[in-house]
Amino acid sequence: MTDCENRAVNLDYLPRSCDHDLLLANQIMSSPLRHLLHLALGLSTESMDLLTALTDRLRTAEGALPDPATSGEF
Repeated sequence: MTDCENRAVNLDYLPRSCDHDLLLANQIMSSPLRHLLHLALGLSTESMDLLTALTDRLRTAEGALPDPATSGEF
């Protein structure tokens, strides 16, 4: 088992090359999106849920998602 596979250790002590989310984020071609992903890395589940909800609200405001207030989802 490699250090990257051993999740019993504190992940802060692992080399950053073992952070699979970071490796994936670094492959994003869009610089603003890559920056946003770097900012989101390591957030708690609760914070990620809030970020997702905010993203949904922004997409709704821009017309990319249907507005639940007018689409009959209530």
